[in-house]
Amino acid sequence: MTTIRDVARISGYSVSTVSRVLNHKNYVSDGVRRNIQKVINDLDYVPNDVARDLSRGRTKNIGVVVPNVEHPYYTDIIRGIMAAASRRGTTS
Repeated sequence: MTTIRDVARISGYSVSTVSRVLNHKNYVSDGVRRNIQKVINDLDYVPNDVARDLSRGRTKNIGVVVPNVEHPYYTDIIRGIMAAASRRGTTS
């Protein structure tokens, strides 16, 4: 599995520069952005969502345990949870 460190090593840029490209941040010239993007494409690199969540210290996941997901009562509860989370901006 390719990591951000592999992309940095192969592209010749730092991990933080590669991170800026991946997160669409400023402070990276167009030429550098193109070079790094080419390496990302060549390696078929996809950022690891679990690693991103660990780095942020939070996820946008909500765990719900119900006895029967097919019962309309529990389906309505889950819909309500999702609607409340969406209003608060806690879902992606």
